[in-house]
Amino acid sequence: MVIINKSEIVYLLYHFPVALSTPFISWYFFNISGGDFLGAGFIISIPYIAFIFSTAFFGRLSDIIGSKNLISFALLMQAASFIVYYNISTPWIFFFAYIGFNVLISAFSPAYNRYISVTTELTDQSKQGNVFGRLTMWASLGFFLGSVLATVLLDSDGKDFQPLFLTAAFFSIIALCGVILLDSEKRILNKNNINKSVSNSINVESTPIIESLKPIVVLLFLVLITQVSVALYSSFFTIYIDSELNQPVNLAAVANSIATIIGMVVSFIVGKALTAGFAKKRVILIGLTIYFVLPTLTYIFADNALIVIALYCIPGYSTFFVVAPVVISENTYTEMRGLAMGLYSAFTFGGQALGTLISAYMADYFGIIKYNFLLAGIMSFLGILISLLFFKDRKMKNSYLL
Repeated sequence: MVIINKSEIVYLLYHFPVALSTPFISWYFFNISGGDFLGAGFIISIPYIAFIFSTAFFGRLSDIIGSKNLISFALLMQAASFIVYYNISTPWIFFFAYIGFNVLISAFSPAYNRYISVTTELTDQSKQGNVFGRLTMWASLGFFLGSVLATVLLDSDGKDFQPLFLTAAFFSIIALCGVILLDSEKRILNKNNINKSVSNSINVESTPIIESLKPIVVLLFLVLITQVSVALYSSFFTIYIDSELNQPVNLAAVANSIATIIGMVVSFIVGKALTAGFAKKRVILIGLTIYFVLPTLTYIFADNALIVIALYCIPGYSTFFVVAPVVISENTYTEMRGLAMGLYSAFTFGGQALGTLISAYMADYFGIIKYNFLLAGIMSFLGILISLLFFKDRKMKNSYLL
């Protein structure tokens, strides 16, 4: 049994540098905006708004030019971005560089999800749950290692980002080199074409496109709602630790480290459960319940630093990160898989942008972040109702056929 394969190594290496900067970017922008919640929220949300369009575009582009090419491009831009950040000291220049580079790096997620889906589909589509579960597990490990290193590299005030950027650039370059080891997508798709010819010759039944889109449409709305909830809960969490709990800012790195360890285990279990036939709707409901419980309890115990940080350590992302690409893989044709994965990323970032803006407005209106947690719980409860009423488990027949 292979402990970790080539594609999982690249995915792990991609998330390692992400963990070195992402948890602290809101805190950084909050400071350069002069402690203004609305200003910080606006700054943070702009890249997410841009990603709504870029991920859909790159997802479709991966259908045309191939996923592996876009993966290489995104990792090259990731490495270049951290090198540029390392040499920037002017806040407004950093801001525009951050937006520009992240728009280009956003090609990675839809392209990689498409690559994994296409390259594993012909082996056994029923095992896609396990494939994406393992992928999320190794991504969690990468995020964990990055979070641990961030805790070490940050100074006592959490203000010196330069070591983080240089280290992140180094690991991005290693990830880029790892793409060379990935299997040729062209060779795999040639096998796919042979399979198509055989299947078409025996007249195998396929699912109508409109029918197959129904679970994806509901899923995308659930992704939007959950990401609004997540952004309400987490976009200003580092600021909350610093300004309202009066705790060291690098506690956010510690919390992320613990969350990713738990997330590794949960992701693996979810993937195995889906492969074994566990209903996708149940997995979605479990995820939504976690998203409802965590912020609600955080609101209740908002003044207790130990409980708040402990709750933040419980990962809710593991369920949707695994089940969403599985649902998309099982209900789209290969030729449009990249676009579907791009729309999944677009709705993810759209929810994060909307949630961040709402979070900023509420924090500015009330003068504290506490009430954001309550609204985050309400949003997730709305998602539970939508899932119960409208999401149905479906699986397309012959998703590799034209």
